Amino acid sequence: MRLVRDYMHKDITSVNEDSTLGQVIRVMKLHRLGAVPIVDKQGHCIGYITARDVLKIAIPDYIKSIYNTSFMANMDQVTNHLKGMLNEKAVRFLDGEYVFLNPTDTMSYAADLLNRQKRTILPVIEDQQQVGWITKIDIISMALDPEEENNDKHD
Repeated sequence: MRLVRDYMHKDITSVNEDSTLGQVIRVMKLHRLGAVPIVDKQGHCIGYITARDVLKIAIPDYIKSIYNTSFMANMDQVTNHLKGMLNEKAVRFLDGEYVFLNPTDTMSYAADLLNRQKRTILPVIEDQQQVGWITKIDIISMALDPEEENNDKHD
């Protein structure tokens, strides 16, 4: 059985709960991440902020209300709106609905959860600490693992 702990990324870059939205964006850019965990003072993961979350924040409310951004001539409206929010605490924008995996969850469960939640990355949490993450790339790259393929045939 393929378990999350065998495929998860263990190199975790995070920001603390006092970090600003600007700091989160800088970490995302520097480490080429689509999501960054936010941890409290005890190091417990309290949530994630994703590039998708930042884009939602960046689009002014009046544009969201018409459900269409195609009329925007350029990105100035979005970037100016976001610039005004760079010094706000990132924790304010956390998605409270973010789901987590456990290291002992199966990769099948992880794939299902990623798909159902329409996520590209899920944190792996053990004892309130983030111990890794799983991405959609991890799911599809399992096809490249011939050892596991042979083990699965013997089960």
